[in-house]
Amino acid sequence: MGAACCKCTPRWKNEEDVLCAYLYEECGCCRPRKFNLRGCKADDNEHEWNAATNATVRKLVEEEIFNPFGQPVEIAADVPTACCGYEMFEAAVARLEKEWSPKMNQKIEPYGFMVEGFEWVEYRYVSHGQHGGHTQPVPQFCIRVKKLAEKA
Repeated sequence: MGAACCKCTPRWKNEEDVLCAYLYEECGCCRPRKFNLRGCKADDNEHEWNAATNATVRKLVEEEIFNPFGQPVEIAADVPTACCGYEMFEAAVARLEKEWSPKMNQKIEPYGFMVEGFEWVEYRYVSHGQHGGHTQPVPQFCIRVKKLAEKA
């Protein structure tokens, strides 16, 4: 989910200083509500987020993001919906930026990183078999990890 079929840059990585993102996923029938790391494979030792020197900051972030009862999951799960259950993740971004990001950024800025909420809409084609199909909007929400510019 959230990956592009053409191997192009994902929408959440639309700025150069974005290292990776924790993409929110939920499915009431088969998967729990949770964040999944994107843009940083566990076995990629060259990726900055995997560096041993960043283990402490990564642990600080992931302790809260991966906690199923943590504030980020609670914020993401508690979003208003529009017609047809369309999730209004812009409300989650606003709430995350007000309630959680400032506290987390205060902890991780000394390490040279920051987090922020980000939302976008992807359009997926839904087939109706021989009768054609239509494009369906799919709202997306993530927490991006960004590298802060080094101070001169």
